[in-house]
Amino acid sequence: MPVPDRALSAVAVAGSLVVAALLTAVPPGNNDLWLQITIGEMIRESGEIPPTVLFPFTEVKEFPFHPHEWLASVVFSFLHDALGYERLGLVTGAFGLASFALAWRLGWRHTGNHAVSLFLALLTLAVINFRYHLRPEIFALLFALVELNLIAEYRLTGRRRWLVALLPLALLWANCHGSFPVGLVVAGIFALGEAIGARRVAAGLPYAAALAGMSAISLVNPLGYKLFYFAWDLRRWEVMRAYITEWTGTFSPVFMEERGFPAYLYLLAFCAAALVAYRRRAGATEVLLLLAFAALSVDRHRYIVFFAVVALYVLARLVGPVPHAGRRLPALLVALCVVGAAALASFGNFYRAYPYETPSWNFTPPLIDYVEANRLEGNVLNSYELGAELIHRFYPRLRPSIDSRLDSYGEMYFLHSLRLMHSEAEMLKFIGEYDVRYMLLLWRDFESVRPMKGLAANGWTVRFADHKMVLLGRATR
Repeated sequence: MPVPDRALSAVAVAGSLVVAALLTAVPPGNNDLWLQITIGEMIRESGEIPPTVLFPFTEVKEFPFHPHEWLASVVFSFLHDALGYERLGLVTGAFGLASFALAWRLGWRHTGNHAVSLFLALLTLAVINFRYHLRPEIFALLFALVELNLIAEYRLTGRRRWLVALLPLALLWANCHGSFPVGLVVAGIFALGEAIGARRVAAGLPYAAALAGMSAISLVNPLGYKLFYFAWDLRRWEVMRAYITEWTGTFSPVFMEERGFPAYLYLLAFCAAALVAYRRRAGATEVLLLLAFAALSVDRHRYIVFFAVVALYVLARLVGPVPHAGRRLPALLVALCVVGAAALASFGNFYRAYPYETPSWNFTPPLIDYVEANRLEGNVLNSYELGAELIHRFYPRLRPSIDSRLDSYGEMYFLHSLRLMHSEAEMLKFIGEYDVRYMLLLWRDFESVRPMKGLAANGWTVRFADHKMVLLGRATR
């Protein structure tokens, strides 16, 4: 007996939701989250944003703190208090399902076909998944989808209230994540593209007005106009590109080995094919959006996520209304969901996370117990990935040398922290100058300092080690 169309469509929706949940409803594993929770707690308790880096034991503690993610930190702190760290995976899943729903809605408004809209939404969620962690960027991705939905509604209805809604969105974005200029670029492209497409400047004026309003209201943030300079300057840091994985080039060997790379290539090819197949429907706005964000995505792989969101809108516009095609498309989508769910359950998502486990540099319970049982106190020279949790769990008893806020620490300090791991003379000088009592190092850094004979001569020994990191201590006189 053939399955009724409605039942098959319901199965397709259910299967899509399962895939979306497997992609995103995973425990947090991003080390930045520990610091954001801590800073969020401080803001909630004091009503003030810390003006300086504050936590390290070196002079860098007086460096200005760049609070471009302060509001997201407050939200994360509140969620941590309400749910506990172990349940924050549910929050990531909720963000994922909300993003999926917004992506589906954007596709539906242009294609009018459930199966096609579900496929485009899943494609978007899959491509952005390699960066879909519980971090402030997750707000930015949601805001980008909301912006495109609002603009789409204006284009379809002509009601300017949809563009007015972009103003509070821009305000939230500018206070949650430094990627807020992406929203301004999208609005600017619509202003230019619509004017070119209609061959009338007036056609782009509503979007230009929205852009002006969004730009003005984005100034309402703790840094004011300086936030614009900060966002631009950070992108030009060559140190970030060379040493920080998320800032490396898209076609660098580091990213090409990741699961997100083939998904990105597939989306590029899919967009190129759609642009050729539906070239008569491609307006100036669609072409400009695709070219601008494709070029951005080629530069650094962190921008792929915004390309994927923009590509969703462009693909939906290119495909246009899709007539009901019986059971074929829903049946294909169901098959895709079955295969996708099985793969996710067996091999994890695009950063190898499962609903019950996520790869991370989080401290293991034995390490936490060791620090507490021995009541360790003092200055800690640490790998930069470990500073955030060290602060969250043990500050001010233990003070780190660095954490992951490299935008506040600066290029020179970060490079100096790397040199310490390879120069025995600089290492011994640093330890003596700042009375360093402990080192907490990833195995990567421990292997670099292990040959330093001066450490053993000065009483340094391994106090604790597990599969993630090594804790060294200096003998006290």
